[in-house]
Amino acid sequence: MMNFKLFLERIFIADSQRYVFDPIRKKNLLLSPEEEVRQQMIDYLIIDKKYPKSLISLEKGLIYNKLQKRTDILVFNREHKPFLLVECKAPSVKIDETTLKQALTYNEILDASYVVLTNGKKTLCFRAFGALKAEQVTSIPDLA
Repeated sequence: MMNFKLFLERIFIADSQRYVFDPIRKKNLLLSPEEEVRQQMIDYLIIDKKYPKSLISLEKGLIYNKLQKRTDILVFNREHKPFLLVECKAPSVKIDETTLKQALTYNEILDASYVVLTNGKKTLCFRAFGALKAEQVTSIPDLA
């Protein structure tokens, strides 16, 4: 699913640390395991799904139960309404019911049509229906 070639071209080492250039935020970021998954998903959305960079937002802040939270990736449709919410986890983190509940909780506020969960090894996509309801679909949709 992921296009690793472009991702690998964006990695560099400085001060004995691995960094990656983020094409959305246009800056270099420390390459943590979760950031690696996020960057690979960004490449997939841009290269394979042809989502415009201008409609992708990273680490967008939101308030849930008076707590500041951040989404990993949020894609807007052409009317600039939330379309696809992506929750990225490190490869060591299991994608399960808890991960889905976290993403759907954020989506109560955002109201994106789709929610994607990924740890780089496993990726699941769901069609979201209102508060904490979702149905798994077979693939990440094309941009509406």
